[in-house]
Amino acid sequence: MPATEFSVLVRRLPAHLSKVPFRCLRRRSYHSYDHLPYNLYTPSQEKILSSALKRVPEYGFVKQTLVQGCRDAGYLDTTHAVFQDGVFDLVKFHLYAERNKLAALKPQIDEEEGKSIGKRIRRYCMERLKANEPIISKWTEAIAIMGLPQNIPQSLEELAKLSDEIWFLVDDKTSDFDWYTKRASLAAVYSSTELYMTQDNSPRFEKTYEFLDRRLAVVQSAGYSITNIASWATFTCFASINLLQSQLSRG
Repeated sequence: MPATEFSVLVRRLPAHLSKVPFRCLRRRSYHSYDHLPYNLYTPSQEKILSSALKRVPEYGFVKQTLVQGCRDAGYLDTTHAVFQDGVFDLVKFHLYAERNKLAALKPQIDEEEGKSIGKRIRRYCMERLKANEPIISKWTEAIAIMGLPQNIPQSLEELAKLSDEIWFLVDDKTSDFDWYTKRASLAAVYSSTELYMTQDNSPRFEKTYEFLDRRLAVVQSAGYSITNIASWATFTCFASINLLQSQLSRG
């Protein structure tokens, strides 16, 4: 979609939503192997959420999935109440867990893709997208949940963390303003590809990976200003909200 069309869509958004991507870019995170990873959930919570994710293809991202996850993990049905964000915690756990798995792939990807930053970024994006394949039939529900106004800040924060993780894993040493533009552009590429994947019926999601290649090529050849990047990310939120409204209208 041309940048001009994105601008039109952004102008249609409420003011507080159109500014969200900029807030995410203002606070630069510090990423280092010298610091231990932060555990978002307790071992018991991870056990429940891991069990619940296995039920997503059957039930979707709904309360019943959390309840079933509690049963499968050996806890009472009412234990789901420990998750203050409800089903959104299940979505966040999937994002958090799959992002953290990428680091273990670094030796293999470095060996197979060589020193090319472009090839390695593509590979990490593909590996992350592949993690959605088992639950892709229900992922529009997850996108709709992430698109709820109260969930957008955390959803964008996790997207920013994924982008930062990938750039870190390809040994990016940028320290100037490019640090922000690189991460914002990759976040935009990934989020739009993930959205495309939910509608892809091609064998082994071939069309999705072709779409990814095109988006990466555009960013690499033309580049984007920080305004256009933020508009692109905001458009993804706008599309998510439309998905939510569509699902609610179907009941």
